[in-house]
Amino acid sequence: MSEEVAEYLRCNPDFLRRHPDLLAVLEPPGRDESGVVDLQRVMVERERRNNSELRLALRELLEIGASNQAGMARVHKAALAAAGLRRLAELTAAVSDAWPDLLSCDRALLAFETRAEALPAVPGLVALAPGQVELLIGPGTARLEGGLEAGPSDLFGDRAAEVTSMALLRLDAGPRGPAGLLALSSRDPEHFEAGQGSELLSFLAGMVSAQFLTLIDPPQAL
Repeated sequence: MSEEVAEYLRCNPDFLRRHPDLLAVLEPPGRDESGVVDLQRVMVERERRNNSELRLALRELLEIGASNQAGMARVHKAALAAAGLRRLAELTAAVSDAWPDLLSCDRALLAFETRAEALPAVPGLVALAPGQVELLIGPGTARLEGGLEAGPSDLFGDRAAEVTSMALLRLDAGPRGPAGLLALSSRDPEHFEAGQGSELLSFLAGMVSAQFLTLIDPPQAL
């Protein structure tokens, strides 16, 4: 009978965890001369360790949730700062002036594949050569990268050396508009990183693209 009980316990190692009340009635082995630790102490310590790990995991989950919530709030404020504008220069000013503080980065700019003289002469608006958006972003809609020695000079000009991480998001200027992108940069090499989620930043890029439809001077005119 004892061998059957022992075999059952081997096959069900969580039995005492599912029936903790048995710890109060079972007679645990004492510490003998060979130094064997009693079963009850082992089980209690294991349960405490599991509870501690559970509390740690819960704390980390709550911290991640709070961080995500704060990130969403910043993105919503950034979207509102650029909403309802009528001209490309105004939209660019909102992006380049307000977004760096709201998104905790150093620079934010818009760039289009067009002639420099076709763009309003305002900070944060950059002209790119044909094909540059594809070269900078690649085949996808977003590129996040950290640990850079410098950013692309055709985007960031004489401040490219300050860029150690960046996020590039493709813009949709419509079927007749030039290829474009939203560029965010930071001096912090870990602020933007490859593999980092880009959903919230892609939302902002989509919001900027949607604004083009309401502008008096949309990118299609460039």
